[in-house]
Amino acid sequence: MANNFFYIIIDILFNTMHIFAILINCFGWAFKKTLRINLLLLLITISSWSILGLFYGVGFCFLTMLHSLSLDFFGPTSIPFSYLDYIILEKLNINTSSNVISLTSIFIFFTALAISLKRNFITKDKTIIWLLWISCICWLIIVNKKGIGFVPDLTNMFIFLTLLASFTLIGKIFQQLLRKDF
Repeated sequence: MANNFFYIIIDILFNTMHIFAILINCFGWAFKKTLRINLLLLLITISSWSILGLFYGVGFCFLTMLHSLSLDFFGPTSIPFSYLDYIILEKLNINTSSNVISLTSIFIFFTALAISLKRNFITKDKTIIWLLWISCICWLIIVNKKGIGFVPDLTNMFIFLTLLASFTLIGKIFQQLLRKDF
């Protein structure tokens, strides 16, 4: 009985953290108080998806992994690779595909990042804007064809160049933040 209690508490805790992170990622740019944390959380998210994704699979989220590992401690869990799949397909039982969820989240993510960059006055460097939209379009193409969760094959030139564009985007944004006295 105690294990079930802790399982529920940990699930609620991680669901709350996840939903909070998703809301900040999507709408944090709209409020002056959350503008900086929004951009930092977006950068952490894209870094997790792409940099950690090199080792754990494209779209990797360390928070989802911690959620799953924590629940596994109390018993078997069924958290899929994507937290949004877990919430939308399993918890809310909405009839849609994992691919639609992934493609929608990528589009919303990059749109929120573009707005956040503009609101944080980091759009003077047009290279960042080009890298942003190239990354968005390329990730949409890759995820539409292959889904998420696969370890990228760096011999595939399209995947390699997409990752390179994403890494360059992350680096240029961090460079701008350091110059801006963020």
